[in-house]
Amino acid sequence: MISVNDLLLHFGERPMFDHVSFFIGSDDRIGLVGRNGAGKSTLLKILADQQPFDKGTIGRPKGLTMGYLPQQMDHDLELSPWQVAEKAFAEAQELNASIDQIADDLEQAKTDEEAMELATLLAHAHERLNTLGVSDHDMKIERMLKGIGFVDQDMHRSMKELSGGWRMRAELARILLVQPDLLLLDEPTNHLDLPAIQWLEDLLRSYPAALVLISHDKTFLDKLTKRTLEVTGGSIIDRKVPWSQYVELRKVEREQQSAAAKEQQRYIKETEALINKFRAKASKAAFAQSLITKLDKLDRIEVEDEDLRKMLVKFPPAPSSGKLVCEVMGVSKAYGPKRIFSNAELTIAKGEHLALVGANGTGKSTLVRMIMREEPFEGEIRLGHNVITGYYAQDMPERMAPQRTVIETAEDAASEENRTRVRAMLGAFMFSGEDVEKKVKVLSGGERARLALCCMLLKPLNFLLLDEPTHHLDIQSKDVLKEALKNYDGTFLLVSHDRDFLTGLTDRLLELDDLRIRDQHMDILELIEKRKELQGADIGKSSARVKEVKAAKKGKDQRAGKDREKELRKARNAVERLEKQLTQLEQEEKDLQAKVMKGDLPADEVQAGYEKMGALAKRIATVMEEWETASAQAEELAEEA
Repeated sequence: MISVNDLLLHFGERPMFDHVSFFIGSDDRIGLVGRNGAGKSTLLKILADQQPFDKGTIGRPKGLTMGYLPQQMDHDLELSPWQVAEKAFAEAQELNASIDQIADDLEQAKTDEEAMELATLLAHAHERLNTLGVSDHDMKIERMLKGIGFVDQDMHRSMKELSGGWRMRAELARILLVQPDLLLLDEPTNHLDLPAIQWLEDLLRSYPAALVLISHDKTFLDKLTKRTLEVTGGSIIDRKVPWSQYVELRKVEREQQSAAAKEQQRYIKETEALINKFRAKASKAAFAQSLITKLDKLDRIEVEDEDLRKMLVKFPPAPSSGKLVCEVMGVSKAYGPKRIFSNAELTIAKGEHLALVGANGTGKSTLVRMIMREEPFEGEIRLGHNVITGYYAQDMPERMAPQRTVIETAEDAASEENRTRVRAMLGAFMFSGEDVEKKVKVLSGGERARLALCCMLLKPLNFLLLDEPTHHLDIQSKDVLKEALKNYDGTFLLVSHDRDFLTGLTDRLLELDDLRIRDQHMDILELIEKRKELQGADIGKSSARVKEVKAAKKGKDQRAGKDREKELRKARNAVERLEKQLTQLEQEEKDLQAKVMKGDLPADEVQAGYEKMGALAKRIATVMEEWETASAQAEELAEEA
């Protein structure tokens, strides 16, 4: 599908990519990983044809459709989310016009060759139109927008009235509705709540497209990818396993590499000893020379340098506070007609580790701001005796003064007794040497997040309020922060949608729902399963009703038994035929892919090979859709039989 060959890109003196090559197949599900600043987003832009590079080639089949979601983008603020999603079907409108034109040209074709070429174009256009499924696009738009978290009244609001996160959701909905051949998603869960993440995960599992995914959510990566590409030190490490298996595999590989290198060094020392022993003897000079030649030709094993840089977070001992840290009593909050809380109650005791969870819009960040007195409310919120709060807001990385340097920012945040520890603390958060003189405005999102966390630790605190602190952190940094919070002897209240980060971290969850704060004495994975079961029960009730309707319909149905059996047999034959067709097409695609990759095709046929691979991928998607329809029909007929 896409072939990256000898890619070279320099940013200043540093090679971002140093002669990198790899291939993305039509059925690949790739997790693109690496530390912040390694070049993941840059590589995704290159694949999306939105970033120039110094040397190398990117081979793409003609007609390949790509859906690219960057972390940040410009939005048409005059449109509504519905109108943004509706743009997915612009291609269908163009295809309909194209089909009409091709059909007219076909009627007037003067030669068999011209007619055959036009007929092929017409078939391809119809295949693509079937894939897009335009006949029910209103229903598809509504289902997609609701799945990603939009309620009815927000679907037709102007984008300028929505936050950046909701704008990105609308763009994600548009991309998914296009059904491209290749999805390129850069942190798609950044602005999603847990229900929306779960929905997107379920959707992408069976989504008929190749996928390249950047995510710092380990659970998301493990469930959606089968291959991992790590960007590190200007090169790419490619392994056909998901993230968690990749980490273990790389650990074993480094151990094996280190053992092999030690064994080789032992052999080299022994050989050098023999050379020194026999070099001076005339009778053994030829033997010594042969050993020297062997060593010269020996491929030396180099142990790959592991990037061991990481944050060194350890919260200082929390100053003693009263037994009650925070009390929320009869609190109500509304934004105009929209009510967020109604007589909400909450008590937080000393030493508790709590997380706020719930869908977007239920008031998680609002509650944290209310506790910090950044948001007005009705009712009472009382902090306990000697409670010293530390606040990490979602926009904390953006709140820092852009013109201040890293060290100036840290010194401003430090308490008087901690000023002497500023440089040491910055070093623990991976700011050393000249890094401390950088201005905040040139820092990446991950670097700003690390600086904001560092500033929190430069003063004594015993009650931490953390609103999405992992948003800009890479996987390694999140693991370090999680371990530090687990060992923290103070109290914290955390907002996060990261399942892996929350797992095993909290004493209890506070679920915001129906204008209240519900205590859930369970882990996040248990809560997700509980919500799934409740959802399943609702679906079960709906299914039971559907079966009742089907039964009533069946009683009224006068079709003869023989006719029903005939239809069922016909549907099952169609399923079997389509399954065989899929097997043949997939084998043909693999054979062609192998030829292109191994260089078995002449240079002038490579592009044609890519084009054929693209056509095969589209044909496979069409047949897969036909198979799903036929299977559903067969199941329905079998139930009626």
